[in-house]
Amino acid sequence: MVRPRLLVAFGGASSEHEISLRSACSVLAAVDHERFEPVPLGIARDGSWHTGSLDERPTPDQLAALIAGGEAVADLRTLGIDLVFPVLHGPYGEDGTIQGMLEILGLPYVGSGVLASALCMDKVAQKHLVASAAPEVPLVPWREVDDLTIADERGLARVIEELRDTLGLPCFVKPVNLGSSVGVVRVDRVDALGDALRSAARYDHRVVIEKGIDAREIEIAVLGNGGPQTQLSEPGEIELPAGTWYDYDTKYVNDVAVLHVPAPLPEETVEGIRASALRAFQVTGCKGLARIDFLLCRRTGTAYLNELNTMPGFTSISMYPRMMAHAGVSYRELVSRLCDLGLEHHHVRRQLSNERS
Repeated sequence: MVRPRLLVAFGGASSEHEISLRSACSVLAAVDHERFEPVPLGIARDGSWHTGSLDERPTPDQLAALIAGGEAVADLRTLGIDLVFPVLHGPYGEDGTIQGMLEILGLPYVGSGVLASALCMDKVAQKHLVASAAPEVPLVPWREVDDLTIADERGLARVIEELRDTLGLPCFVKPVNLGSSVGVVRVDRVDALGDALRSAARYDHRVVIEKGIDAREIEIAVLGNGGPQTQLSEPGEIELPAGTWYDYDTKYVNDVAVLHVPAPLPEETVEGIRASALRAFQVTGCKGLARIDFLLCRRTGTAYLNELNTMPGFTSISMYPRMMAHAGVSYRELVSRLCDLGLEHHHVRRQLSNERS
């Protein structure tokens, strides 16, 4: 029997390139070879595509070598692909761009579509939508500023004064369109705000500033296409050493965070987080999967929605697969179910008419 060809895309032209390689190694190792024939596609930082043969359990170095020296690909259609698993984090992969290309090619793919992917990558658009469509979901107070204002000395001074008077300190300064805490700075002093804003503006033309609260880092996994069969995990918690926050080095370099699955939370809090997560997943139009992050205020017990990640870290020890494993879905089964959800949603989309009645 001819197996469907599953293209696993990794790398990409984003600052999360290396994280994508780690995630893709786990996905490639977990593909059910009785159901699918995996086809690797490495995307270089310059945007070029490369393919080739790999071990069934490749390493990140092997994926990097394929990107550097694999066979160049100019047109995905020449590969005879039946389904795409875009294991791509950040811009040019998780932001709706590759999803739009796959839509034009008529290829099924794992994960959210163009609009939901773009919305969830754009922290400000995500906040506006949730505040409008799901006002019952709490959001941390925030402000947005553009790079032109930051570059103007008087404009920057006005922004700093406004932030001091409205959000106060500490606060977190973030590029609007990046993940993995790349470019994020915690600011504890007013005289550090200018440098933090300028630093974030190096990564994006728009910067979001969020009020800092003393909170626990809570995450929850969602699996499904938004209907009644959508599955939510129990929340997990990322415990950090005192005085630290969940920046890029804490996530991927220092290995000091302790992951708790499930998080030790009262049932009432768990139910509130699950309700907010499902509502956010649905109003943003997510499909397939999402890891939804919350900040649980230690003082008030309010669970603030932080952000939705439509293609979260996907190594076998990443938080999303760990939470789904606790829910009874093994990593191997998770990969297969995501493929099925992608095919299911593609079939539903293809039923829509494109002709005038």
